[in-house]
Amino acid sequence: MSFIVPTTLASVDDFTEWTMSTSAPDNIELTLRACTTRVLDATKTARYATDPSTGLATDPVVKNALRDATCIQASAWVALNIDPATGGVIQTTKTVKSKKIGTAQIEYSDAEAQAVNRARAAAYASLVPEARSFLRTRGLITSAVSSA
Repeated sequence: MSFIVPTTLASVDDFTEWTMSTSAPDNIELTLRACTTRVLDATKTARYATDPSTGLATDPVVKNALRDATCIQASAWVALNIDPATGGVIQTTKTVKSKKIGTAQIEYSDAEAQAVNRARAAAYASLVPEARSFLRTRGLITSAVSSA
């Protein structure tokens, strides 16, 4: 038996509508494809009907939830400057230990920079908390065992 796995659950227009922006980053199509993979992986145990020619959910509520979660994930990646073209290699963020302007001084700790790098790596490897919560509240991620 063969089945179709969708390449993307959201379009560039979906992304700009979700983020309420007038434009999208140059690599947004690649980002949406990569985020689709994360959403599909997180919802692999969810049960819903799909169109055999596209692999997309036939129930509009499910289809829209998957689309929106993809946009949430992509929005986070854009904000965190995660580029899926790196193939999973997250480049560390370099922070300046201290900055001084006049008499004002700001100092950053290495722990903060490491925390940011860990958060970026986690956001790349799996769903960001908002996307996971979004899917959970719509019943697409659950820890409950169901019988069908």
